[in-house]
Amino acid sequence: MGSEVPDERHGPWDPGLQIERTTLAWLRTGLTFVVGLMVLLRLLVHRSAVAAAVCAAVTIPLAVAITVLSWSRHRQAERRLRADDPLPDGVLHASFTASAVLAGVVGTVYVLLM
Repeated sequence: MGSEVPDERHGPWDPGLQIERTTLAWLRTGLTFVVGLMVLLRLLVHRSAVAAAVCAAVTIPLAVAITVLSWSRHRQAERRLRADDPLPDGVLHASFTASAVLAGVVGTVYVLLM
């Protein structure tokens, strides 16, 4: 039984595991926005078609932005890891988190008021 030595040909990290996990988590977040939108549209469409359209107009671009920007950040982080440069900051993820919290608060308020 010998100890396994990490293969450092691809870099000083597990090949892509950390940043891929983060990217996959944000892709799931984008998918969650879409699923939440579907539930919200089901609730809203009977009460106000305009409100449902507004929610769709806000949420769909947000979900697409989360997906595209997360994938772009993933590729940027991978390039920086290979070049031994500092990783990108967390501003993008902090803004996604703030958006998710805001959407949750709005949804909770809507459910409590109806």
